Amino acid sequence: MNNKALKEQKNHGTAYFPCVLYEHDHNRIKLEVNHHWHKEVELIYLEEGQFLVDINMEPTWLEKGFCFINQEELHALKAEGNVKESALVFNLEMLGFSMYDEVQARFIQPILENKLHFPRFIGIKNMVGKEILIHYERIVQWHQQSGQFSIATGGSVAEGLSAQLNIKVELLNILMILQNNGLFLEDKSGSVDYKVESIKKVLSYIEEHYKEAFYVKDLATILNMNEQYFSRFFKRMIGKAPMAYVNDYRLKMAKQLLIKTDMQITEICLEVGFNNMSNFIKLFKNKENCSPIQYRKKS
Repeated sequence: MNNKALKEQKNHGTAYFPCVLYEHDHNRIKLEVNHHWHKEVELIYLEEGQFLVDINMEPTWLEKGFCFINQEELHALKAEGNVKESALVFNLEMLGFSMYDEVQARFIQPILENKLHFPRFIGIKNMVGKEILIHYERIVQWHQQSGQFSIATGGSVAEGLSAQLNIKVELLNILMILQNNGLFLEDKSGSVDYKVESIKKVLSYIEEHYKEAFYVKDLATILNMNEQYFSRFFKRMIGKAPMAYVNDYRLKMAKQLLIKTDMQITEICLEVGFNNMSNFIKLFKNKENCSPIQYRKKS
C-alpha cells in the first residue's frame, strides 16, 4: 500500500504557506481528536486542564506545557472538563533554505529526514518552556491579527507577507531554543514499529473507503488476522471498537458537509457511508448532543 495514502486527508495551511493554527474552546464538555497522522510537525500548547496524549500507541497524561508531534507520528488527544489547548501544524520545508548552507545540511535537513526528532514534552515551568511560550504567543497573536478562518482546514491561516514572515521567524526561534538546549533527539533505532504501521494501514483503508459498506472482517483481512483477534488488537491499540471508530470518522466527515455544503441531511447520511437515517441521527445526537440540523444552524 502506498504510504502517501495512509496520511490524514487534509491540507494544513496553503500551498504557499503550509501552516495553520487550531484553537479549541475551554468550555466544551469533551475534547476528542481521534488517531491520525500527517507529514507536518504539530506543536500543541496544553494551556489548561489534563490531557491524555497518545503518540505511536504510547498514552501519557500531560498538563500545562508544549507537546511536539514529529512528522508521520500516529497521535490522538483526549480531555474532559474545562480544558484549553491550541495546536500549530506546519510543514518543516517552509523553514528550509534554498542555499544549502551548514544550518540546512546539519540541522534542518536531518529534521526533514526524521533523523532528528523534536522532544516529546516541555513543561511550562522550566526556562525552556517559558522561552518557547514567548514565541508561541507571538505566533498566535499574528494569527489573531491577520489570520482567516479556513473551512477547508478548520483552523486559522495567516494572510499577508508581514504576518507570514514573522511567523516563520518565531518558528525558527523555537527551533533555535531547542537546539541551543540540546533537546533534539537523534534517531538511532532505524526500526519500524509493526503495530503502529499495521494500525496506519487500517486507518488508511477507513479514510479511503468510509463512503462504502464494509465490515470488521474486511478490516481484519488487511492485516491477515481473524475477525476476533483483529477486534481485540484494534481496541487495545485505539481504545475503541473498529466500527465505533468507523462511525466516528463518518460523523466527522458529515459535520464537514453540514458546514461546507447545503446538501440535504438524507444526502449527507448516504454520502458518508450510513445506510440507515435513524441510526445516523441517533449516533450524531449521541456524539454532538444535538441533531444534524441544529449543528448546521449553530455552525
